[in-house]
Amino acid sequence: MVKDNTDGGGVYDKKYYPFIVVPDEHIVGIPKELLILAFAYARTKFYDLIKLSTWTDEQALEVSQTSLVLLLIGSENLTAVNARKRLIIQNTETASLCQEFRLTTVILCSRLQKHSKSPLIWNYHKHIVSSQFNHFCRTATYRERAKHIEELCKSELQTVLVAAEHHPMNYYAWGYARWVFAGIFGSLLSSPSARYYSVVFVRKYIESIVRKIEKWCFLHASDNSAWSFFQWVLFMYVDCSHRDPADRIDNKCLLSKVVEVIQFATTVSLAHESAWGFVQRVVSDSDYVSGVERESFTRTINSYLRSRKADTYGAHVNDVDMNNKEKALRQKQERILDNLRDKDVYVVESCLNWIAVRTHLKNAGRISS
Repeated sequence: MVKDNTDGGGVYDKKYYPFIVVPDEHIVGIPKELLILAFAYARTKFYDLIKLSTWTDEQALEVSQTSLVLLLIGSENLTAVNARKRLIIQNTETASLCQEFRLTTVILCSRLQKHSKSPLIWNYHKHIVSSQFNHFCRTATYRERAKHIEELCKSELQTVLVAAEHHPMNYYAWGYARWVFAGIFGSLLSSPSARYYSVVFVRKYIESIVRKIEKWCFLHASDNSAWSFFQWVLFMYVDCSHRDPADRIDNKCLLSKVVEVIQFATTVSLAHESAWGFVQRVVSDSDYVSGVERESFTRTINSYLRSRKADTYGAHVNDVDMNNKEKALRQKQERILDNLRDKDVYVVESCLNWIAVRTHLKNAGRISS
């Protein structure tokens, strides 16, 4: 497992044995064989220690170490998480909110897919962040809170993006992101002192979040959970901007993003249901898109749909200059294009039908947005 450190900073360094260290990326790797050996000892020791009503400092350290091994082996070990919460409550030197925050962040950002999509670890991380935030707010001024919340939202969004990168469709990660922006960020906007930040802070910060999420969605077009969060944060932007009539701004940001997504879905991301699902949910919502704007979007989508139905392929398959091998290859390519076109037409038609049905039911008073 260990190689000579000939380059003066390589991945394998004898002084860190048995761990594998990547200095530039601040990554520590644990060989699986050694982790399994540690688990055999840690499990027995851990379950012996949790039976005790109190722990000495030495026992608390063993609980911290053994519970970590159990969490690295299995992400859904509720007993190990509860033991770590108990360490924090006892205010031991082996566990603190700051240490647990760093630890859970590392686990969630790891390439262990089960850990990056673990509801237990995400909830534990949420508990730690909430405790830290409440503790900070006891003595902080509003301006200090605003700065802290901005930095916290930025760091937590990065954690979510890394976890979602490692595990697609990570609805636990995106659900946590909603909690951060609805709970922690929302607490800032609901404060009586928030009037000063009503335009400046919302436009500057939430628009940057919208751009970042939009770019991420374009790079991960099939991630429906990400598109759902993108829609939610866009609506949050409009709601925050409209909460005070004196600070009202129009829906240009939301409408421009819908246009960009339609352009993306009709040029780059053909037949991706996630992108069209975003379009149908936003366009059909009468609280955010007016009837005139909806008709404009519908005309654009209908125009694209007609052009897709008119697409024809295979015109040169019977070219006399092509040999049999080339014809077979061309026919295979044309079948792929036909399948893509048929799927794209189906997805776009479904989007239009959804918008039409939702609009009809809304106008009839059968549903609420």
